[in-house]
Amino acid sequence: MASVSGRHDLFAHGYHWVADESEAAEQIEFARRLLYLPVGASVLMPFCGAGWHAHELAMWGYQVVGVDPCLDLVRVARAHNEKAGVTAYFSVSPITTLPFDDATFDAAMILGNRFGLTGNEREDAQLLAELSRILKPEGRLVAELPHRDGIVRHWQERDWERLTDDAICFITREWDALTGRVLEEWTVHRPDQSPWQFAFTYRVYTPTEFASLLSANGFQLTNAFGTFLGADLRLHHPRMLIQAVRQR
Repeated sequence: MASVSGRHDLFAHGYHWVADESEAAEQIEFARRLLYLPVGASVLMPFCGAGWHAHELAMWGYQVVGVDPCLDLVRVARAHNEKAGVTAYFSVSPITTLPFDDATFDAAMILGNRFGLTGNEREDAQLLAELSRILKPEGRLVAELPHRDGIVRHWQERDWERLTDDAICFITREWDALTGRVLEEWTVHRPDQSPWQFAFTYRVYTPTEFASLLSANGFQLTNAFGTFLGADLRLHHPRMLIQAVRQR
C-alpha cells in the first residue's frame, strides 16, 4: 500500500479536490451575485482544482484567474478552456504566497469547502492576508467552508467519496473538540493499483470564529448563507457561504 505523508502531498496529488461538476453552474449562479461586480471584473479563485467553478464564472463574462497547488488539476482546467468556450487563466501556486501584485483583483472566490485545509489558523490567516493584499479596496471575498455546528450535528466517523477520476475513497474521521480540528484518514482505491493511504487535519470554524479571523486580516464579514439558494445560515447546515469585504 502506497502512502502520502501529509497535506502538502495531498495538495500535490490533487486529493483535496472532491466536488461535483454538475453542481458548479448552480453554485456559481448564486455565488456570483455576492460579488456585486459588473461583467469584465477580475476574480481570483484559489484552490480552483479542475476549474469547474472558474469556467462557469468565466462564462458570465468575468476575467477569472485560478490557482491551485496541484499541477495535474491545473492541466485539466487548462484543457477544459476550449471545451467550455472560455478563456480563464490557470497557474500552479502555493495558496499562502500568491504570485500577484498588490490590489490586482476586484474579488476572490473560494468554493468547494477548501478553506481550512491548511490545517492551522496561522496558515489560514496567511491566506486571508494574501487575499487582502491582492484585492483592491472594498474588494469582495466569497468563501465556502465547513460549518462547525453543522459538522458536529451530522457527524460521521466513516464515509466515502468518489474522486474526479472515479477512484473510490474511504474516509475515517476523528473530532478534536478543543481545537476545532478534524483528523481524516483516506484510503483511495483504483482498479489494478495498490491503494493510497494518507492522513491530514483541517480546521473547521464557527461563524463567529471565522468573522474574527477575517477581521484580523483585513476583511469584514457582511453575509452568511447555509446553501447556494440563499438560505440563512442555520445550525443544521454542514457548510457556510460567507461574503466579506476588504476594509480600506
